[in-house]
Amino acid sequence: MRTKKILAVVLGLVLLSVIGVTASLLVISAQLPKMVTVADYKPLLVSEVYSNNGEKIGEFFRERRIVVPYEKFPKKLVEAFLAAEDSSFFEHGGINFTAIIRAFFANMRAGRAVQGGSTITQQVAKSILQATEKTYMRKIREAIFSYRMEAHLGKEDILYLYLNQIYLGQGAYGVAMAAQTYFRKNLDQLTLAEMALLAGLPQAPSRYSPIHNPLRAKERQRYVLTRMKEEGFISAEESQKSGDEPVSVYMREDYKDKAPFFLETVRQHLVKTLGESAVLDQGLKIHTSIDVEKQVAAQKHVQDGLRELDKRQGYRGAPKNLAAAEEVAKFLLETRDKLIDDYTPLRTIVPDGRALPEKEPLNLTRKPDQKNLPEYIPVGTIVEGIVTKVDDQWGLVTVRFAETQGMIDLETMEWARKPNPNVIWENDKLKKPSDALKVGDVIQVKVTGQEFSSKRINEMLANLKKKQKNYTPPTTLPEFKQFAAVELEQDPVVQGALLSFDLETQNILAMVGGNSFEKSEFNRALQAIRQTGSSFKPLVYAAALDHGYTPATVIVDAPIVYEEEGQLDGDNKQIKETKDDEAIKKWKPNNYSEKFTGDILFRNALIKSLNIPTVKILEKVTVDTTAMYARRLGIFSPLNMDLSLGLGSSGVTLYEMTKVFSHFGRLGKRIRPLFILKVTDQQDKTLLENVSLDMRFEEELKKLDADFEEKRLAFKNQKPEDKKKLPPIFFDDPDQLIAPQTAYLTTSLLKGVVDEGTGAKAKALGRTVAGKTGTTNGYYDAWFVGYTPQISTGVWVGSDVEKTLGRGETGGQAALPIWLEYMKVAVKNVNDRSFPVPPGIVSVSIDNETGNLGSASSKELRH
Repeated sequence: MRTKKILAVVLGLVLLSVIGVTASLLVISAQLPKMVTVADYKPLLVSEVYSNNGEKIGEFFRERRIVVPYEKFPKKLVEAFLAAEDSSFFEHGGINFTAIIRAFFANMRAGRAVQGGSTITQQVAKSILQATEKTYMRKIREAIFSYRMEAHLGKEDILYLYLNQIYLGQGAYGVAMAAQTYFRKNLDQLTLAEMALLAGLPQAPSRYSPIHNPLRAKERQRYVLTRMKEEGFISAEESQKSGDEPVSVYMREDYKDKAPFFLETVRQHLVKTLGESAVLDQGLKIHTSIDVEKQVAAQKHVQDGLRELDKRQGYRGAPKNLAAAEEVAKFLLETRDKLIDDYTPLRTIVPDGRALPEKEPLNLTRKPDQKNLPEYIPVGTIVEGIVTKVDDQWGLVTVRFAETQGMIDLETMEWARKPNPNVIWENDKLKKPSDALKVGDVIQVKVTGQEFSSKRINEMLANLKKKQKNYTPPTTLPEFKQFAAVELEQDPVVQGALLSFDLETQNILAMVGGNSFEKSEFNRALQAIRQTGSSFKPLVYAAALDHGYTPATVIVDAPIVYEEEGQLDGDNKQIKETKDDEAIKKWKPNNYSEKFTGDILFRNALIKSLNIPTVKILEKVTVDTTAMYARRLGIFSPLNMDLSLGLGSSGVTLYEMTKVFSHFGRLGKRIRPLFILKVTDQQDKTLLENVSLDMRFEEELKKLDADFEEKRLAFKNQKPEDKKKLPPIFFDDPDQLIAPQTAYLTTSLLKGVVDEGTGAKAKALGRTVAGKTGTTNGYYDAWFVGYTPQISTGVWVGSDVEKTLGRGETGGQAALPIWLEYMKVAVKNVNDRSFPVPPGIVSVSIDNETGNLGSASSKELRH
């Protein structure tokens, strides 16, 4: 009886256990993803970004994956993975118990995990479930999911999932993305050696990485080839030949270097419009307006220009000094390795497992026939080095970098004085190297030549030779041919931005939002609101042209003082006095030169960027009218509604200013700068098309347009005699912002700024150019916005925290050179032509002094 009771209890417990286990399995099963057909597979895909000519410039992703149909997988590629990972795949039902037992004993013997027992099905399950914890529950979940897949999917379906889902290192998920990442090839272009290399990665992508562990990767590749031979997939000859074949692999391409600020602008808009999941997970194809050649040139010349400006302000000193020999050796080795990686992303794995170019131990011994510069340091590279000798006698500095050494001539580092923004660098040059550098200093240098030479020292020696009868070369002078030519550099602290539009297609061609996206993602082309200085003046002159002024109108350039309570500061000094116990603000505008010219033509006042004539014109036209023109031409930032407005006291973005000048170049027609041309999904369905960057400022611009539409309708209902009282900027075409004739005359004036005035450096472009410089008080901001008939480009230079750029750093000195060097590339393949002339424009010759019609007595004529 007692035995029966015990047996009943045991059976009850067993039954309860079975019920409990069954219930638990049902609960676990219910929580697993549905996987009845391959259509249930919703992998995370990489969205790819392309330039206007189809070149890939970026990626948005959570997982970098390209999904490929099973029939697109090369047969040998499938066989390589089967041989390496699961040779009995077509025989088992999802779990291979024999393999699990075999792996268990192998790992016991080794004392560590040396063999895995997971089937391909289990690997798919683990990847899709994204479970990383090492628990029995995870194993149970994977087993159930594996059985479910085997029950509902065919073997080829599971292989399709596996080859698209697995992680293979370098951020690549799936074999198609891995092929592009490692070999920059499509799947159908892979060799057997490359397929075997990929098939060796799933077990441990980091351990067998061909980039970081080429020897292990080679060993693993040979293992895969041997297994393929054993399974009868390839012959012994094919296995041997492929194993002995050099394989070239690439480091992952970093797209952030091409257009980082632009890419982030695109990403932000798409996330806002389509949602984060669509952008990061759904494999969109994003075609943008950017021109890669122009974008690369823009980034280069912004950085070069900022470096030149920064050097003119003096040398801030070495960031650190290394004295210990082991610190120096470590620094040189790390620098050498980084230079090799930067020089070429390509690595060739040879049969013995070495990767070429090989990173051997640091070699500082120079062979007699060895070149000063190794292949991985081309001329033009900026590198970090360590000062090993400072020679004041000859004005030379010796620098060790990587496995070579270079020499700096005092003549090229005369800029390296102690920073002093109040003194122009040409008046305060470095006298001796030791005033700036000392042994052990870690410095930046730019490599300028294979062998060092010094014209200064050669001339010095030549003079000594002439003076001394028995001349003997000095023994203290180093042998120049053993040193590369280098020049001192430093990272700029100043910032800059560039924005370029195609006036015909309206495409944004280039965007640079700062010196380094890595250090600061703040996009100064779109987000920095800075005073514009004289670059705002064309707006005053454009408004004036519609209010009775002509290019030949005479303006008096003479001192003037304005008194007004609450008068805002402008570009010039503000004077405060006490009168009748009340604070009266006196504003005395002044010209940059602090001189006065007397009578001057309207056109010449803008060409010479004179402040007093501009303020007088603004006073006559009125601040309200000029502000209305600014709004009409696209400026939505707050404006200072006083006479300082005309001198650029208001903060405006580079985007707004570049659009204003573009409107002049387009004969008053609105430009809607396009940055996204087309977005399609995986089914090639168009999601977005021709997206303007104006969408980023949609709220502000809609308000401007609504205000003007209301005024336009009111203007149409006015009596004919009353219409003359309103500014002529209301047209039936909402995209005609100002009269074509007004825009053309403004362009003509701005062409004069380049031909005769403050923008003269732009003449070096050798093209028809119009533009305007801008400089704010204390040299805080420098601008140049200019355009040809086809391309409009704006450049701003300044600091994130407002401070002086340095004495003399005007728009023509700090911003225009960047504009010029970029535009040389931008217009390279564009035919030169004149600005289009609208109907109603009559060209006559005028006396450039009096403004009267030209005559034989005129000293200087202008059209």
